Amino acid sequence: MKTPRLPVVQPREAMRLVGVEGKARVFWAYAQHGERLELHHGKQGTEGKRESRTFASAEEAAAFARKQVAARVDKGAWSSDLAFESTPWEQVKGSVQLPGNSEQDEDRVLVLTGDVVVPHDLWLDFRRGIFALDDPDAEPFIGLLVQGNLTVEGCVFNGENDFGPFLQVNGNLTATSIAIGGSRLRVTGDVMTGDFVAVYNHGSVSVGGGLVARTIASDYALRVEGPVDAHRYQGQGSKVFAVSNGVEDTQDLYEVKGVFLPAVVSGERVLLDKARKLLATGKPISRPEFTSVRAAFRKLVSKKMAEPDKVKSLSLDGKGLKSLPEELFLFRRLEKLSLQSNELRTLPEELGLLTELRELDLRSNGLLTLPESMGALKKLRVLNLETNCLWRLPDSLAECVELREVNLVNNPYAYLRWAFGAWSKVRLMWELPEVLTRLPKLEVLKFEGTPLRTLPTRRFDSAVLKTATVRRSLITQVDPELHAQLDVVDLASSPRNAAAYIDYWFKRENVRVEHIHDAKSGRYDFTEIIALLGLLLRLNIPTAAPYDGALEKFRVQSEDIAHAMDWAGASAHHVRALFLALGDALGPLGEQHPSNALIAGLRDVFSVHARRGT
Repeated sequence: MKTPRLPVVQPREAMRLVGVEGKARVFWAYAQHGERLELHHGKQGTEGKRESRTFASAEEAAAFARKQVAARVDKGAWSSDLAFESTPWEQVKGSVQLPGNSEQDEDRVLVLTGDVVVPHDLWLDFRRGIFALDDPDAEPFIGLLVQGNLTVEGCVFNGENDFGPFLQVNGNLTATSIAIGGSRLRVTGDVMTGDFVAVYNHGSVSVGGGLVARTIASDYALRVEGPVDAHRYQGQGSKVFAVSNGVEDTQDLYEVKGVFLPAVVSGERVLLDKARKLLATGKPISRPEFTSVRAAFRKLVSKKMAEPDKVKSLSLDGKGLKSLPEELFLFRRLEKLSLQSNELRTLPEELGLLTELRELDLRSNGLLTLPESMGALKKLRVLNLETNCLWRLPDSLAECVELREVNLVNNPYAYLRWAFGAWSKVRLMWELPEVLTRLPKLEVLKFEGTPLRTLPTRRFDSAVLKTATVRRSLITQVDPELHAQLDVVDLASSPRNAAAYIDYWFKRENVRVEHIHDAKSGRYDFTEIIALLGLLLRLNIPTAAPYDGALEKFRVQSEDIAHAMDWAGASAHHVRALFLALGDALGPLGEQHPSNALIAGLRDVFSVHARRGT
């Protein structure tokens, strides 16, 4: 990963700042002579006031000057060396490559020509700093256009979440840090900075070249045409990923507390607004050194590694793990292992090395399968598989002869497509796995929210089975003699359970224009949406018959999808294309169900939107 080369702030022997106070232009300047500072300040056009201060050392004098400059810039002053030109928006709008914000031709834009160095923070807020107005009735300055490279020896800062002047740099941008909200930033070349914070989603960031930063913490995706090198956090409690040359390392990820300082961390979130404010004051938000989840695990167990056989219990909950650290399997005497709330889709066969396990908690991972080596866990008593996407269990599970409790509630969980990677790859658990009937000491078995259609064709071997419940399934019939040990709750609700998946998955979040249409090529691809439709038909036929409830849900959700896709009235053609494709897909999808009422009703539902806007 590239390391950002940040601006080197050289001590300046002299500097002059200008600004606006009320309707008056003011200035403040210093000149350093060793340990002595000559200060000069007042209203422009006057002699002003001069004073001299002597310090114990030249370093002390320079520190005082820097502090005074920062304080005055914070109040709206800027370097008099910045030779701005004021240009009407009408003259530059053709060259500004930014999203529009209702600009008017008479609005004014500040322009800097040539390579520019700003020797302090650069504020991007209306009527503040370089955008201040000495005439409150004058047309506002709406942005800054730099025709060359821009170096900011401080923070590029925008304090408003909803709006702010734009900044376009026709060249490269180098800054100590960047912390923005509603401002729009466009750099045609490369960006190099320390910490980069983008708050809320009303602003935008577009980079024509590459982006090198120490950290990126944002509420929205930054548009970068070149490679990115940074440790990146993208809001909403996500993990931090190391990105090198544009490639995200998904195996060695970071918790936010391993990258960012405690002052800007709350639980699993980075407090972006607080981080922005700290950067504006020149304070750090990221740690001197970053620690990944794997590194933190190694540090956690480093002392235990000397005597791994003494470790009986271990928790790696909520670490964002996509694979398990190799060191985990050195603890061969583990009796209790908790891996809940990670992102494990599969588990390695090495899991079978932990033969002393009594309890294994795998909740909330999105697991698709379990390894065959599960059979080696012959002392396992409790297996918690709640909130995953398991579609089968290994036959070897029958060898877990001490297994007492199995929890399979919420399989699949809400993020089904995310877990499998595509609707066309989704697989569901349609049958209650027969291997569960072969566990000789099973006492508790829980299924809820799993689309089971069939029950085992054999009785449970366990003579101590206390609770075996099946709730919110698709089962419509039970053999009272064969399945006497099972409590299958409310068979009459199965049609409603099947139809509920339409609400869960056939919705605007899963059916967007970008899911079906490539804007660059202009081509449509309905493969995934048709796969989703096929999955929903399989769930509902024949369980949801006579299909009145299912058809109503399809009707409501289709209307909502069409409205969301064409909310601005300019995308009716996408709506027509989508529902025409779905209608056509009912032919091959319905071949196994001739004269089916759900298929026939869906033709009418989809045809309404296939004619939208015509």
